[in-house]
Amino acid sequence: MRKLFVILLLMMCRYAMAQSRLDYFLTEAAKSSMQGQWSKAADLYTHCLEIDSCSPEALFQLGRLQLYLRRDSLGLEYIYKAVELDPKNTYYMEPLAAILLRQGCEEEALPLLERISELETKRSDVLSHLANLYSKGDRLEEAIQTYDRLELLEGKIAQLSMQKFSLYMQLGDSVKAFGELQSLCDEYPAEMSYRVEMGYCYQQIGDYDTAMDIYNEVKAIEPTNVDLQMALLDLYLMQGMDSLYEATRDSILYAPDTDTGKRIVLIQQMIQRMSPDSVDTERIIERFEKVVALDSADVEMLTMYASFLNYRERPETEIQRLMTRVLSVEPDNEMATQWLLQYYAGNRDFSSLEEICRRGANYYPQELLYSYFLGMMLIERSDYVEALGVLDRGLRQRSEDTRLALLSEVFTLKGDVYYKLDRHEEAFLEYDSALVYNRDNVLCLNNYAYFLSLKNQDMDKAEEMSYRSIKAEPNNKTYLDTYAWILFMQEKYEEAQQYMDKVVPRESTEKFLLTDEYTSSVILEHAGDIAWMNGEQERAIYLWRLALKRGDKDVSSVLKKKSKKGKYYKAK
Repeated sequence: MRKLFVILLLMMCRYAMAQSRLDYFLTEAAKSSMQGQWSKAADLYTHCLEIDSCSPEALFQLGRLQLYLRRDSLGLEYIYKAVELDPKNTYYMEPLAAILLRQGCEEEALPLLERISELETKRSDVLSHLANLYSKGDRLEEAIQTYDRLELLEGKIAQLSMQKFSLYMQLGDSVKAFGELQSLCDEYPAEMSYRVEMGYCYQQIGDYDTAMDIYNEVKAIEPTNVDLQMALLDLYLMQGMDSLYEATRDSILYAPDTDTGKRIVLIQQMIQRMSPDSVDTERIIERFEKVVALDSADVEMLTMYASFLNYRERPETEIQRLMTRVLSVEPDNEMATQWLLQYYAGNRDFSSLEEICRRGANYYPQELLYSYFLGMMLIERSDYVEALGVLDRGLRQRSEDTRLALLSEVFTLKGDVYYKLDRHEEAFLEYDSALVYNRDNVLCLNNYAYFLSLKNQDMDKAEEMSYRSIKAEPNNKTYLDTYAWILFMQEKYEEAQQYMDKVVPRESTEKFLLTDEYTSSVILEHAGDIAWMNGEQERAIYLWRLALKRGDKDVSSVLKKKSKKGKYYKAK
């Protein structure tokens, strides 16, 4: 007997020592995991299983670690073993059920949730999951029983009663279905919305008389109840009672206590039922105007109104009025800001465009488009330093998904600015960057080529880039002029003339050359220089004098001299 006692004592000591070692390594593994030392933590948990292969804690934690390392099948295997070894531990079951639900394995998750609900009977979240899974799996009676358990925990709730109503209807038991709604009404006798809902359900199954009786009861208590009005509206529509429908609809629409959601539903119904003629359009516009007058700060309604006007192809000025109102209420409304940006740009309203770009750059610094347009306008009025600041700030703050084509355009603008500031090498670096993001950026190709030609630098590269731009846009006078000028600089005078004749056709009248927006003083001076080198002195002098008469900027310093003396002089 004494010997047996000693053996048992030794066994207990060994177990205690093993458990102590296991606890130590479990703690160390948890520390390593918290420090992000995943490989070390995995080794320590594996060592724990060498000490005790049936340790649920070690299996569970190793399983969670494997899942984190994207080894899903191995991780689930470990957690399943932990649950088998400790079948009453909901701490292990819950994450396993959650993982299975995320993976769409609802059948596998269901028994786990059932077991959790048996062990923790007051878990309403688990019961909700169960009821949902039963409903989806056509186990409707079990779903109803689960909702009954939920009601015992949380009391009579409209959402639960409506769920049970739907399930009973699917089972074909209309008596119990409407009994659910009646019990809800009995539980909350002062809440008219439940009675309206019951009437609406009768209405949906075609029992209009019972529905109307319920509605009349509600009307006697709350004649202005908006839910009642909406239900009646639907009833009138289903029964073809058009005059009652329209009168009720408008009374709801203009009632001061009708919420925006219901107003939107009503107007959407009007739009869906409208005919393509202009009469219906005007009726809907009339109602929109009355509604936005009731609450001029309702952004959702203003936006919907603008969308309708766009859909009916109404003048953009009407939409602009609404988008401006949206921004007065919600200054950071991105949709309105972007719409107005396009509107002002399309209408060349540069004052308003600058204002909207500054607003956009302030509220949405990651959207490079605002900086791009603002930079263009600053360049147009020669505010080059501020333009560079705006463009650089936009590039620094841009989002990662900024379109490459837009990036290319911004670098092109920067190149233009640097050239204007006589920082030519920096300009060429910006153009190189622009072509990295879009090698077919024709504006960049043209400007880069032209400025190289003015410096008589890398002329072969300039010719290649310019030729690509005219291949892309063969009718662009600016690009054709650049190519003709580069050929001129390469002393290919006859070929230059062929291209310049497309820019300044010989049959062009003086009036046309002086007023055409695509014909500049620079183009006319170039045309004169090319004509001179091809032996057409009279035409050259004529074109130089027209260039002076136009009075545009950026002509050469010797234009007056050429015009006055009737002789070609090379610009310095």
